[in-house]
Amino acid sequence: MARRKHSNSTASSVSSESSHSSTHSASSAIPAPPKKKATRSKKKRRLSGGDEKRATTNKESDIDPHEEFLATAHCTARCIDVFCKTKQLINVGLALQQHDAAENGELSEDEDTRVCHNKQLSKMSSKVRERYKRNFARLLQLSPSLKPLLGNPHKATELNAIIKKMDATISATRSDDASHLKSQIGHYAAFNTKDHPIRPAIYDGSGSRTHMGINHPVLVRFLCLVRELKRFSEDADKGLKDIQCGKINLTASALPAFLWAGDLPGEDYNDDNMFEGMFDGYLLERTMRHIFTSPSSAYGGETRATRTCNAILHDMTTVDAAHIAYGCLQVRFGISAKNAWSEIDGSFNYHNFYNNIIELIKDSPDPEWKEELLKAWNVKLFKNEEGRDNNTIQDGYNVSGSCEDTNNDLARIRTQMTACCAAKAVLTPASSNHQPTPASSNHKPTPVPSREPTPVPSHKPTPVPSCEPTPAPPPITSRPKPRPRPIVKPKSAVPADPVRAVSRAPSELTEAEPDEDSEPVQPATKNKKKARKAPARKSSRK
Repeated sequence: MARRKHSNSTASSVSSESSHSSTHSASSAIPAPPKKKATRSKKKRRLSGGDEKRATTNKESDIDPHEEFLATAHCTARCIDVFCKTKQLINVGLALQQHDAAENGELSEDEDTRVCHNKQLSKMSSKVRERYKRNFARLLQLSPSLKPLLGNPHKATELNAIIKKMDATISATRSDDASHLKSQIGHYAAFNTKDHPIRPAIYDGSGSRTHMGINHPVLVRFLCLVRELKRFSEDADKGLKDIQCGKINLTASALPAFLWAGDLPGEDYNDDNMFEGMFDGYLLERTMRHIFTSPSSAYGGETRATRTCNAILHDMTTVDAAHIAYGCLQVRFGISAKNAWSEIDGSFNYHNFYNNIIELIKDSPDPEWKEELLKAWNVKLFKNEEGRDNNTIQDGYNVSGSCEDTNNDLARIRTQMTACCAAKAVLTPASSNHQPTPASSNHKPTPVPSREPTPVPSHKPTPVPSCEPTPAPPPITSRPKPRPRPIVKPKSAVPADPVRAVSRAPSELTEAEPDEDSEPVQPATKNKKKARKAPARKSSRK
């Protein structure tokens, strides 16, 4: 039985193979229609002929409805507070508003709310409170749509989603700027990149940053404390070891040398006048241009960027303390040996460093120094000490807006036009008051003292009034007209006009006057046509 089954199975397999081969040959002989292509085309037709509203809704869904708040977050990182926590800022800002309103009698608080606010605000110093008030006001100014969401329990879920997105965007903005600077900060650190590049090279191809910062013999001078720079310059190797082992402690309250001006960092530092040349280092200047204007303008040239710069996106018209602090933060992290971002680098705290710079500039005891510093930064970024909106000098002229430009032809043209219009305004009323009118023609017009009397044009029929009597002109007699010319009309007598002269020259528009000796010319009639046709009639009679 088993053999029969096996034979049957083999036979069936052979038959199946033969049938498969026959069908395969048949199928190869007759080409199968492209069913797949037809189905695909049908699907495409169905998709293309589907509802267009779904496609539009899908496109609209790609646009984030919270775009306004994300733009505010980008601006917050670069222009307000890079360490901002949005939820904390909103809570503290609202508490400060309610506390001030309750103290002024504008709002009545219950006992529990008042105790809660006092407990929350008692740990803050006056400077911290002012910073929260300032940042909260800027936040509401940049995002007016945020006001209806505050204090509304029905909008709490939406508000929490917006806060999470804003916090993530603030962190991403700082990270993006740091990553873009990573490939350029080594070139910016060299005062003269072409002639004197940094040795050893900063970019070794490994992608790691562990050889930078205090581990690099050149970059360590940028991070060295400015007050320890003299000792570092005397013996660089010993100074490097002291920094690495912690004898020279790098803290946020001890400012680094790259903040001061000089071909070498801190070369122009004066220990008796520390604020002279501060925040004027070339590495800080190049980094600020890279972030706020464009990377192509980092060395002071005109920007060649095709995208809108961050200064325009954030409506940044003038440089403020927060902008300078953000640039200092990016420089400090850009040349450090840290591969990943962290607020603490050894004993150095970036958050404290950032706030110290803002308070140093904003709360400066010398207002003139602060004003000159911000104007100098306006010139560096916008080429005008008044800021970006008042930038009237362009095309690469690094000149202050308050300085006079002697080669400005447009200003001279406008000045001359203004003077000319003023002169016309003075002379026009005087000339219009002394023009003669028909009612006062018997009186002699008073001449203008500054101008000569204008002569009366010859085409006016009215004579110019004068005191002396004018002699009467001789009468003009008409010539006798011949009788055979009845078409000529009699010439009217010319009125006596001492000013207008009668022209005797013949014209094409006037008929010529015949002489007495000339024969009368008969007018042209239709008899000429009849005379021409007469010979033709005679020939026909013949």
